[in-house]
Amino acid sequence: MIGDENPKHETKSPPPISSDVAVVDDRIMAVATQAASSTPISQLNVTKSSRVHIGPKFISVTQTVRNTEEIKGQILGQELISSKSTRKLRCSIAVFVCWTLIVTLGLGFYISHYALSKLTRLDLDIHEPWYLRRSDWQAMSPYSVDFLDLPLSFVIVGHSATNYCTEKYECIKEMLDVQKSHLHRGWQDIGPNFLVSGNGIVFEGRGANVFGAMAIAWNRRSILIMFLGDYTKDKTTPVQFEHLNIVLDQLVKQGVLRPDYTLYGQCQVASLTISPGPNVIRELHNLKHWSSENSSLCLRG
Repeated sequence: MIGDENPKHETKSPPPISSDVAVVDDRIMAVATQAASSTPISQLNVTKSSRVHIGPKFISVTQTVRNTEEIKGQILGQELISSKSTRKLRCSIAVFVCWTLIVTLGLGFYISHYALSKLTRLDLDIHEPWYLRRSDWQAMSPYSVDFLDLPLSFVIVGHSATNYCTEKYECIKEMLDVQKSHLHRGWQDIGPNFLVSGNGIVFEGRGANVFGAMAIAWNRRSILIMFLGDYTKDKTTPVQFEHLNIVLDQLVKQGVLRPDYTLYGQCQVASLTISPGPNVIRELHNLKHWSSENSSLCLRG
């Protein structure tokens, strides 16, 4: 009222705070928080705010972050505690892997360069019309193959005591007959490492580095050579010894024979034996490294 000494001012009181509705913005966040803490709220409506997370969502995010940090801390603590032992273990594994690799490579090199070379029939690299390999005379496959421990110190010479031949295809037939005979005896293949015909054809028998069969107790430490024919009556020819010397030189060159090897007739190392026959024994001096020791013991047939 005008002129009143103590005019009455109308004061508007704030609206009562509802127990189920609150208006929250950036300015009254603290008030709303205080009210929420003092008065139970069964329902909350939020408007005009991007900073409020409601209930379980806020608590869940907080809990997830907390749990993640705790797990990271635990893992970090374990790594710090076990770092020394882990480094030692890793070093040990690295050393083991390196040594395993070195041993594997070394073993592979040995197998490829040494072991496998003994598991195949050695070719003498002679390319002459008078030298026939197994495939040239159509040799039958052996029952088994046993390889020699090279180099060898001896050469033993014998004869087949079968038909004498001087023509290529006739001699091939003779070779097949000898092989069949030896297989029927229970041998694994034709007996000798090499055979030679009357006209100087040298046939590859078992081969240069294969364990042969002809002279008991000498087979595994010798190269075995057989003259085709019966040399108690058949005559030798100079070309037979000429070609055999070439083969023997090649055997030395390829490490099958020692350079100081010794050559004997079969009758010189086996008592009461005729092979290779007196006609061959008389001419063995034409072969390199022949020793006349015990030649007087050879039977003449």
